[in-house]
Amino acid sequence: MSATDRAAAGTGRARPGRAAPPPIRPAIFDRRQREWVVAVAVLGALLPLLVQGLYGTGIMITSAIYGLLALGFYFQLTLAGQFSLATVGFYAIGAYTSVWASQHGGFLVGLVTAVFVTGLIGTLLKLALSRSPLIQFAIATLAFGELTMIVMRNWTGFTGGGTGRYGIETKIFGLALDTPREYFYLAFGVLVAGIALAVLVERSPAQRDLIFARTMGDVARTTGLPTRRLQAVAFGIGAGYMGAAGSLLAHTSAFIDPSSFHVEISLDVLLMLLLGGSGSIWGPPVGAVILTLVPEWLRDLADYKELVYAVIILLVIVMLPGGLASLPEKVRARLDRRPPGGAVKR
Repeated sequence: MSATDRAAAGTGRARPGRAAPPPIRPAIFDRRQREWVVAVAVLGALLPLLVQGLYGTGIMITSAIYGLLALGFYFQLTLAGQFSLATVGFYAIGAYTSVWASQHGGFLVGLVTAVFVTGLIGTLLKLALSRSPLIQFAIATLAFGELTMIVMRNWTGFTGGGTGRYGIETKIFGLALDTPREYFYLAFGVLVAGIALAVLVERSPAQRDLIFARTMGDVARTTGLPTRRLQAVAFGIGAGYMGAAGSLLAHTSAFIDPSSFHVEISLDVLLMLLLGGSGSIWGPPVGAVILTLVPEWLRDLADYKELVYAVIILLVIVMLPGGLASLPEKVRARLDRRPPGGAVKR
């Protein structure tokens, strides 16, 4: 290589008379994530025109809330690299905190407070357990969730105890929301905002650093990367998503009590991530929709509903290890006659 070529290579400029090399773009920038967010937002805006009735609207609201819960679990498992069973605890904290704070400033104040409080608690929990191995961490988070519910049942001044909190109002800038369709647009709007935030994280260097810390923690620490703090923040963000879901539950149902939160919710969220796919931000909302709709589709099979439900889950996990969100990529791979992850045919 001549001196001129070496100088051009060092500055990133091409030698005079030669074409400049094309810039290297991260693969994630070719996924058109922002376009998908817009498409999902438009689809959600049209859904109430296609689904009529109180029952159908209730199913859509539940799907949006579970989508936020599953996105929070995605941050905690896929990015922070921690298997947590504290979902129901963050869910409940977010709900009751939002109800309390909304009395002093409406729904938006309640939502922001719930996200901040649950995010802070999640970050502190992860820091406190940062040296715990995987299994011990999961058991500790399960204990945290159960302890949270014990506190909620007995802290009657804050939660109402067994009586619960009822007559919860949902006001935004003084405007009261009181119809199922308005509740759906509220829940779906928060879900879209959550997906948009996840897209920004996925397209940022933070995603790369988190994956590096998760898969090669010891090596990452030798480079000076603050792996524990990064993972704690990611875990806290996931907890914040769960707090937002709890806020929506409280304000769209207008009533909550301790029976609204049970440990099976943590297992349901895990299934959503497995069904939708843990390798993509689209996996959690897809899994949430499927896990909400499948029991409704099987309602007529009362005697065999659980069996068919289990078979569907097993088939998806076995035949699509990457989850339902990986199906478009597999279809494109077949059409391009290349394996997933291979070089794009030009």
